[in-house]
Amino acid sequence: MAFGERAAIAGVLAELRPRLAIEIGTAEGGSLRTIAAYSQEVHTFDFSPSVHDPPDNVTLHAGDSHELLPRLLAELQSAGRNVDFVLVDGDHTAAGVRRDVLHLLGSAAVQRSVILMHDTANEQVRAGLAGIDFTAWPKVRHVDLAFVDLQQPPGVLRAQWGGLGLVVVDGERSGRPVLRNLSRPQSVARRAAAPARAAMRRAHRLARSFASRRD
Repeated sequence: MAFGERAAIAGVLAELRPRLAIEIGTAEGGSLRTIAAYSQEVHTFDFSPSVHDPPDNVTLHAGDSHELLPRLLAELQSAGRNVDFVLVDGDHTAAGVRRDVLHLLGSAAVQRSVILMHDTANEQVRAGLAGIDFTAWPKVRHVDLAFVDLQQPPGVLRAQWGGLGLVVVDGERSGRPVLRNLSRPQSVARRAAAPARAAMRRAHRLARSFASRRD
């Protein structure tokens, strides 16, 4: 994660000082330690979290966030608790990131919250988020998928990464939300190369699937 992204996350956390925070996509715990430093309680999800000596206020959830996150949200909802902050940085497929965000928005435990989504410059992530009808939830007040937008255009065959999207949830207010930067402009060359990038993604998925079967 770029320095500007880390600084933006820390700035949001310093303002919020969450009682309860959630991270989807733990990896080695780089962002997790920042979240934990500003939060009273943190729940983090990953298939195989690689965090050594996690902070005392952190609960690690190992497994599929699509299955584990709804269970935690249901428990929090039953307890009348609110999730103050979420970082979504797990499943980077269009369907996967959409599913994580829909689980959050569909929960009564997410009433006054700030949700940040990482890698919104990626075309799959951006497509998944742009496909969400944010107006379907009156509690959604503001959406900006280029809250932090990194200006680092790669070659036309390389996937773009980085960037932070923002969703502000406030269940005490209603009305149409402000929606910004749902789409990301692309050059003619990148649009023309989209089928080639899709083919490369399919090849990578097949290679990973073949390697996992051999193991």
